[in-house]
Amino acid sequence: MPIRLILADIDGCISPEASCAWDGTLFEEFARLSRAASAGDVDLPPLTLCTGRPQPYVEALMKILDIRYPAICEAGAVIYRLADNRSQFAPEITVQMIQGLHRLRDYIVAEVLPAFPGLVYQFGKEAQMSLFTEKPECFDDVAAKVKAHAATIPGLKLSITPSHYYLNIDFEGVTKGAAIRRLLDELGLERSEAAGIGDTMGDISIRDAVAFFACPENAVPAIKEVADYVSPYADIRGVLDILARPELNGVRTPV
Repeated sequence: MPIRLILADIDGCISPEASCAWDGTLFEEFARLSRAASAGDVDLPPLTLCTGRPQPYVEALMKILDIRYPAICEAGAVIYRLADNRSQFAPEITVQMIQGLHRLRDYIVAEVLPAFPGLVYQFGKEAQMSLFTEKPECFDDVAAKVKAHAATIPGLKLSITPSHYYLNIDFEGVTKGAAIRRLLDELGLERSEAAGIGDTMGDISIRDAVAFFACPENAVPAIKEVADYVSPYADIRGVLDILARPELNGVRTPV
């Protein structure tokens, strides 16, 4: 079946993973293509976002890119719909889980950040946490401390995975892939009609939720091993190369 929806990660794909300025020329080309796909003006399915970033960040990008399908935020913990400005937690997330995550956050801010200079807590998330550093070699030690404290909080089961510069702390079982499957069910789409783009281990669950999975050149080796296509280009240049693939072209689906 033809691809009818493309789900793309942001950091390391649409944007650089590092904290630096985006390539304005390439992003303008990507925005033009995304807008045209949403309007059905090109032979490319519409795009949406599948990211660890928080809802306000995703909302801004959706408006710039004219993304009309729901987007996946906080690595699957939140679905955001621009049409009615509505955010929803994944159905398996409970109030008790959120309260436990808040307790863990307080510990991280009070005990973990001071122990690792340069480690930064990423603000703005509700059901997932990310820690940033330019020295990711500390991640093993940080993860050990976080896991040890999380074990003292009743009912708090976590998955902790690194990306290039972020350590992502998620509820166990809450993944991008699970969110994609729910979204496809809601939209009446089959797995065979979806494609995904990712670059780090946080995106590995996307692979099993879509029919065609691709990554840019800067993707981690484990992602490249499972990708249907690995672009020879990094970041957004790689994404533009992926969007030109014949597997993704030939369908116009205005939203």
